[in-house]
Amino acid sequence: MKISDEVVAAIDALQTQAMRTSDVYQLDRIERAIDELLRNPGDDKTPARHRVRSALAHAYELLQRRKEIAPQGELCPERESVGYTEQGYHQVELLELIRVEPSFKHADRVILGYLVRGADAVTLAEKYSVPVPRMRERISRLRCNARKAWPDLALAA
Repeated sequence: MKISDEVVAAIDALQTQAMRTSDVYQLDRIERAIDELLRNPGDDKTPARHRVRSALAHAYELLQRRKEIAPQGELCPERESVGYTEQGYHQVELLELIRVEPSFKHADRVILGYLVRGADAVTLAEKYSVPVPRMRERISRLRCNARKAWPDLALAA
């Protein structure tokens, strides 16, 4: 079976993403997403960017189920744990969604990234030298756009 151009483009995008990260969790997720794309190589109706997002979401679900079935414990409790931390999963997910969402401008991605990492309107207003009410308005619009882009995702208000 011939691999469609859309699947090839999606795989290229995921491989490029894999080359830019050193996070083990992200690499595992990308690998599983590529596997999913290769299981249905002939479908040429779905655009590549939608395929990437969908495959990454399915990979996330699979990794979550695996974690529930076989929780990971420390191999050597007396040593400091190596690898990723459980607490950062949602932050990684949001940052990845922000990075790949085509409807956001670069400046929007930067501000949303700051918000995901815990910045507030006052801090961002100082950083960008704008009044706090104006920054709050911009944050509100960005969150509204994010909710439209990802309706299934519950974003903090």
